[in-house]
Formats: sequence, C-alpha cells, structure tokens
Amino acid sequence: MTDRYDTRIAAGMEEPPPRPAFPKRLWMVLVRPGDLFDALAANPAWFPMAAFTAAVVGVALALTPAELYYEVAAAGASPERMGDLGELPTIWYKIPAVVGGTGVMLVLPVVMSLVTYLIFVFMRGDRATFRQHLCVMSHAGVISAFGALLMTPLRIRNRNFQEALTLGDFVPFLDGFPFDVLDRMDLFAIWASAVAGLGLSLLDERRRWWPTAAVLVGMVAALAVAQAKLAP
Repeated sequence: MTDRYDTRIAAGMEEPPPRPAFPKRLWMVLVRPGDLFDALAANPAWFPMAAFTAAVVGVALALTPAELYYEVAAAGASPERMGDLGELPTIWYKIPAVVGGTGVMLVLPVVMSLVTYLIFVFMRGDRATFRQHLCVMSHAGVISAFGALLMTPLRIRNRNFQEALTLGDFVPFLDGFPFDVLDRMDLFAIWASAVAGLGLSLLDERRRWWPTAAVLVGMVAALAVAQAKLAP
C-alpha cells in the first residue's frame, strides 16, 4: 500500500492523504501506533514532532535542580579540579546541560534515521524513503520524552540525576555485569524501539514487526553493554 501511494503521489496523480491532527498523533503513538504509522506512511511528517519531543525533554531538564547538575560534574572531576568547580554558581552547570540536551534531542531523530535507513533500506532492501524513516523515529521519540518527564519528580526526590525505570528494577537479585547491563536498559527506550520497529515494518508489506523491532531493541542492549563495560 505504501509503495502504491508513493508512486502515484510522485507522479502527481493523487494528493497525499491528510495526516491525523498533531494532538491526536501524540496519543496514537502511545496506544495505536500501528494505525498512526499506516496513516502517515503516504504523507510523512517529522520536524514538528521532533521539535515537540526536544521541548519536552528540555522542560524535564529545566525542572531538574541545578545542584544535581553540579553533583554530576563533581562526580567525574579529579580532586585537583574540585576547587575550581565550587567557584562557579550551580546554575552554570545547568544551563549548558539544558540547552545541549534539548539540541541533542532535536538532532537525534536524524541520526537514528540515518542508522535505520542504512540497516533496513541499504542492507535489508526495504522499500522506504528517508523521510518515512524520519517520521517514524521522530514520533517514536515521544515515548522517551514522556518517560524523561515522568521520571523527573523521582530524580528530584531521590537527588539522583540518573534515576530511571530499567529492566534491572525487575531483577534486584542479580549482581555483577548482568545486572549492570539490565540496569542500563531503560524501559521507555525499549518501548520506543518496539514502536519504531512496528512503524518501520509497516513501510514495506514484505516485512514483519518482530524482526525489525528486535534489531532496534538489540541496539539498546548493545549500548547498555558498552556502558557497563566502560563504567568505572
């Protein structure tokens, strides 16, 4: 269906179908992602949703107390630098983090789409456009953004900037490297990856959801393994 629409639209034979309204897309990506990506396949849009996602993350970062940003900076500083860190107001640790984090979230869908386009179009041979990949990744990012906002009160209460809901929370009896890996696998990132896998699989009728989602969730797992190995 996607290929037929793309061909006719490119030939000027048919206007693209209307997209669901922006507010409707916000809840559809959470509860009806299949219907959402079916509706967007022939008329993809990405930048407004990517900007919204970046803004939500920016709000979450802005709500986090400046003292937590200072604690993060101090935790990674050498003893020689501790004195220099204390000379600056804590707000100066927060401002770059908020601005930088918001900017990263705005660019992240583009970076992720480059990766998925390389894997699924160039390597697997999917029939999809880069704009369609951008559309899927920017909408799936809403899940991670909402997750960041929901976790902010817990981070403030526990005074832990790294507070997250992870697979490690369900296996507290584990220890060592396996627990370190699971404790870095954020549930919202896994959810977003599964939804993105669904969206990408719907772009080509030859594909199925679970192999596509497995690749994306595997990327989350690989990042967690790398972080666990590099942790002091």
